Amino acid sequence: MDKLIFTITDAGRQAIINASNTGTEKVEIKSVGIGSSYYITSPEQTDIHDEIKRITSIGGAVISPDTIHVSAKDDSPDEYVVHTVGLYTDKNILFAVYSRRMPIINKSSATVMLISSDITFKSLDTANITFGDVVFINPPASESVVGVSRFATAEEVEEGLDPAIAVSAKRLKGELDKKANLDSPNLTGTPTAPTTAESDNSQKIATTAFIKQVLLAYAKLASPNFTGKPTAPTADQSSNDTQLATTAFVRSAIAALVDSSPGALDTLNELAAALGDDPNFATTMTNALAGKQPLDGTLTNLSGKDVPALLQYLGLGETINLAAGALQKDQNGADILDKGLFAQNIGAALAFSSGIHIGGDSNPWTTAEFIVWLESQGAFNHRYWMCRGSWSYADNKTITDTGCGNICLAGAVVEVMGFRGAMTIRVTTPTTTSGGGVASAQFTYIDNGGDYSPGWRRDFNTINKPTAGDVGALPVSGGVINGNLGIGTPNILGGSSIVLGDNDTGLKQNGDGLLDIYANGVQVFRFQNDTLESKKSINVTGRLTPTDYGNFDSRYVQDIRLGSLQYGQVWNGPGFSDTSGYVITGIINGNSDELVDGAHRRPIQKLIGNQWYNVVSI
Repeated sequence: MDKLIFTITDAGRQAIINASNTGTEKVEIKSVGIGSSYYITSPEQTDIHDEIKRITSIGGAVISPDTIHVSAKDDSPDEYVVHTVGLYTDKNILFAVYSRRMPIINKSSATVMLISSDITFKSLDTANITFGDVVFINPPASESVVGVSRFATAEEVEEGLDPAIAVSAKRLKGELDKKANLDSPNLTGTPTAPTTAESDNSQKIATTAFIKQVLLAYAKLASPNFTGKPTAPTADQSSNDTQLATTAFVRSAIAALVDSSPGALDTLNELAAALGDDPNFATTMTNALAGKQPLDGTLTNLSGKDVPALLQYLGLGETINLAAGALQKDQNGADILDKGLFAQNIGAALAFSSGIHIGGDSNPWTTAEFIVWLESQGAFNHRYWMCRGSWSYADNKTITDTGCGNICLAGAVVEVMGFRGAMTIRVTTPTTTSGGGVASAQFTYIDNGGDYSPGWRRDFNTINKPTAGDVGALPVSGGVINGNLGIGTPNILGGSSIVLGDNDTGLKQNGDGLLDIYANGVQVFRFQNDTLESKKSINVTGRLTPTDYGNFDSRYVQDIRLGSLQYGQVWNGPGFSDTSGYVITGIINGNSDELVDGAHRRPIQKLIGNQWYNVVSI
């Protein structure tokens, strides 16, 4: 739209002049009024004619000393024809108006009305004009369009689907912190990667699947199962260790054995003949030895006994019986019948349950009832015992007599340390609760017997912070300081007073509605409802500028003037005597002779208040 020359209203001009001359707040254009009729605008008008509506969705900027740019938008379904546009300030003052015979805007219900134009003011400085919402008119931003965008939420950043929203630097850093560096990454958790082919020999990441695939081509260190023709270094003939024996090593050993045998036994045939060609030579020898008499009494006593008799002879019967009821290592404790009793007997801690109904309903509970329940669960049979309440508000009690907040036991972790007569109970509540319970809190109950005042306390933490009253401090907002206050020094003024740096210099309340200022213990000034009273001389640098000159006007001369004219005949007349307060203002010689005809005089007058007074003397 071309530049529009607006008419500045008298009220608008006064507002901008005040802003320039008195230093008040700048004029803010807050809304645009639109009218349906054309008329000749005038500076005296205070509202536009036939106003249709007031639009607050505007923006603008000062672009030169005499020109501003204004934009206004109406996306309502209203229909109208605009002939007049008026600019209104934040104080609802009609600042400027423009009207023309041809329609400025013809809006239908399906369109958005958008006015965007430069506005020129004649003889008016625009420096003190500001605007309300200066960016509303920008379109949604994209990679190719400059406009308005909002910051994405954590979920939107995770999805990464919307191209029209921005990511804040803090959110971006948080996401990057979750990623590994390309250079020397430090991976955690269970990272995954594509599995490359077995034949690949590059710098790609080797996954566990790739390594297993490659290792299939290698033999195990333990009990390897070789195929094909495996080879190994041939050990020295003198070796007698666990090295692999190659065929070369075996042939060499056999050759050496044969060469060292007697001449009659240096061939396999000769050895076979010496053994009687018996293919079962080992069995033959065993049977032959079985028929021999034992060498001593022990072997004789063992001969012919069955296994039970043999064990009894060796004194192992009791050992076997005890072993029958012993724990098996490969069961890892699974064969213990009563694990709770076992933990009690060895003094071990017991995790009783990870989710138990504590109390069975949601009714209030006393501490005594809670302890009875713990005893019924065997909690005091162990040096350390713990459980967690189930996630059911209806099935878990709420302890209400702690004196430091209610404990809802649903989802709470209960720890018991010690025994029935000397115990510590700690209850940690979850982040959500019911029944008036305190969430995210840790309660501790100490009971060393009835003579030692058992009771609860609650630990403060970053979520459950202490109040100012809990720690005897003054709250950030509100609160009362009893007595006087000294800032940087002790207070000796006493009463309800505040001293600053000097112990007897500050403010003091000395009665209802009376506030006094002291310097070195001496009262120098007093504030009260209708009077400010200085107890000392006041030295002023600069001028005193009151808002009401009433009492000044009644005591000081505001103006001086000459009063009404009086005439006196001088020639052949009395003239004027010397009268105080009068001055001669004229001498007349009407016939131009040697004699003065007459004289004029006026009284000197002074204005005090609203009254003119004759000056008594000069």
